[in-house]
Amino acid sequence: MISRIMHHAAMHCRRQKGRLNMRLPISRTLRRNRNLIICFTLIILIVDAVFLAINYVSLKETLYSSLLQQSRRHQDEFKLNLKMAYSSMLQISTMITSSSGLGQSLLNEEEKKAAVGKPEQVPPLEGQDSTASARRKTYQFGSMENKPNQLSTQQNSYNWLRGVSPVWAVDPATQEKVYVGSLEVSTSFKEIVQLYSKLFRVDAAVLLSRDYVRSKMWNSATKAYFERHPEANHYVEVSTSWEMLQKMLPRLFVKENYQTDKVELFFENSKYYSVYYFPLLDYQMAADEDPYADPVGFLLIWEDVSDQLARSATNFLVNIILAVLAVVFIEAGLLWILNRETRLSVAEQCAAVDELTGLFNRRYLDDMLDNELNRAEKSRDTPLSLIICDVDYFKRYNDTYGHKTGDECLRKIADCLRQQARRSSDCVARYGGEEFVIVLPRTDLNAAMDIAETTRKAVASLGIPHASSDILPVVTITLGVACTAHLAEYDSLFEAADRHLYLAKNRGRNRVEPERVSLPARRTGA
Repeated sequence: MISRIMHHAAMHCRRQKGRLNMRLPISRTLRRNRNLIICFTLIILIVDAVFLAINYVSLKETLYSSLLQQSRRHQDEFKLNLKMAYSSMLQISTMITSSSGLGQSLLNEEEKKAAVGKPEQVPPLEGQDSTASARRKTYQFGSMENKPNQLSTQQNSYNWLRGVSPVWAVDPATQEKVYVGSLEVSTSFKEIVQLYSKLFRVDAAVLLSRDYVRSKMWNSATKAYFERHPEANHYVEVSTSWEMLQKMLPRLFVKENYQTDKVELFFENSKYYSVYYFPLLDYQMAADEDPYADPVGFLLIWEDVSDQLARSATNFLVNIILAVLAVVFIEAGLLWILNRETRLSVAEQCAAVDELTGLFNRRYLDDMLDNELNRAEKSRDTPLSLIICDVDYFKRYNDTYGHKTGDECLRKIADCLRQQARRSSDCVARYGGEEFVIVLPRTDLNAAMDIAETTRKAVASLGIPHASSDILPVVTITLGVACTAHLAEYDSLFEAADRHLYLAKNRGRNRVEPERVSLPARRTGA
C-alpha cells in the first residue's frame, strides 16, 4: 500500500520526464508512516499474544478448578454413602438383636456347648463382664467370599462397614438379663462402589495399603493377589473398570498420605478423564470421624470430561478468532487512517513542488523564507544568505530551440542547482520562468558567494548549446547574492539579492554580484 501511495505521489507531482526534488520529505513521510504501521502492528500482535496467553491460563485454571470442585463433590457424595451404609448396618443389627428369640437361641446354644465342654470365648462388648461367655454372629451382605445374606460364625474377607449390636437374653435359672454375644451386620465395598458408580455416573476403585490389608484380611486372600501383582503397593478391593485402572495406576503419582488438591487429566481411548483420589479411614474411625486417624487406603475416582474440555477448547478457539478479527479490523482502520494522512501529506507537499523541474515552487519558498528570516532575527549571530539565479538570454533560447527544448534546459539547470545545495537545511526553488532561488541558512556572504560562483561554473560546464547568446555559445546564468549580516537598514534580503542580480546583468551577465567582501567565509550547520 505504501509503495502504491509513493507511486501515486510521484506521478502526481511530476510530469513524464520530471523528477521529484529529493529534498522534499515525501519519501521521509512515507517511511515514517510505514514504520508506524510496523510498530503498531507489532504492538497489537504482542498485546494479542499476551491476551491469548492470559486467556489460556485463565480458561485452564477455570477448567481445573471446576473439575476439582466436581471431584470434591463426588468425594462428599461417597462419604455420605458410607455414612448411610454404616447407619443402615447398625440399624439392621439393632433390629435383629431386639428380637428375644435370637438371644434365647444363643443362650441355649451356649448351654449345650457347656454341657459337652468349654465354650469358645469371645471378647465381650465394651462395658460388659470380661468373663461372659458369648458367641459373635456375623451377617454379611454380598461379601467377597462368604455366601451373601447368610448368618455365619466365620469371616473370610475384609468387610468395610459393620454394624455390631449386643445380644441379650433372660437366664431361666436366675431370671436375670445376661449378655450372651453380639450380632455383626456388615457389607463390603463391592456393593457400595457399584451402586455409587451407577448413581453418579463415575468410575471408582478402592485401593487398600499392603500393610493394612495383611493385618486385617486372611493371608490366603492377599497372597494370591500380590503374587499376581508383585509390583503393587496396594490391594484393589474393588474397581468398576479394571482395564482403565490398570492403564492409569502406572501413570498416577499417589502421595503417601493420600491427600491431593488437584485433579489429573489422562487421555485414553480418544477420551479425556479427570482422576482424583482421597484417603479412606478404617470403618470405625470413619464412623467416629477421627481427624487424626491414619488412612488405610484411598478411593480413586475417574470420569469422562471430554465434553467439558471440548467446551473449554471451543471457548479458547472463539477467543483466538476474536483476537484475529480484532487485529484485522484495527490494522484495516490503522492503514486507512495512515493512508488518508499520507495522501493528505503528499498532496500538501506536492502543492509546494514545481511540476516542471521538481524543485520547490514560489509558494513554498515564501513560507520557508519567512520562517528562516524569523529564526535569523531571533538569533542575530546566525546569518542567512539568499542567491537569485537567472538564465541568460533564455527568451532567445526558446525562440531558437523551441519551448520543449527550453523546458529540458530548465530541468538540467535545476538538477545542477540541486547538487550545489548539499545540506538538508538548504532550499532550491524555482521562482518563476527562468529564475531560481537558493536559500542558505547559517551561511555568511562569502560562503554564499563561493557557492554562487561554483554554481555558475557548474551550469556553464553542462555545455548546453545556446547559439543566440551574446556571451558564450552555451547556456550561462547570472547570480545575485545577499546576506542578512550585510543588509542596509530597512533593506530586505530578497530585494538586496535582486538588486545585485540586476547589477550583475548590467555588468555583462554570467557573473556573481556583489564582489567578495574582506571577511572569511563561514558556513555552519548540517
